[in-house]
Amino acid sequence: MFYTFGFLGMEKDLRYIELFELYQGLLTERQRELFSSHYYYDLSLSEIAEPSGNTRQSVYAAVKVVKEKLDEYENLLHLKEKNDKLKAVALTLTSTDKKSSEAILKIIGE
Repeated sequence: MFYTFGFLGMEKDLRYIELFELYQGLLTERQRELFSSHYYYDLSLSEIAEPSGNTRQSVYAAVKVVKEKLDEYENLLHLKEKNDKLKAVALTLTSTDKKSSEAILKIIGE
């Protein structure tokens, strides 16, 4: 039971990392720093807060805002959804369409 819960949390984290890769250019520098410190460098909220004199709670709130923005951008633009669909199409192409499959995967960065 605990393993399943942890896996679902990781799956949700992976989704936010994918969204961040698509939409990071729409975030402020500070938002990018906070998100990448927590998700890419696996720093705890306290580890992020301490050097700058912030509280753990303020960092939590800021990361939460970033995640909300990422969800908002995806709801408006659907870039992840479109990338996922293109990837699925590319992976189902037959070996005779290997060039097309590779071209699609290259375009979406896979």
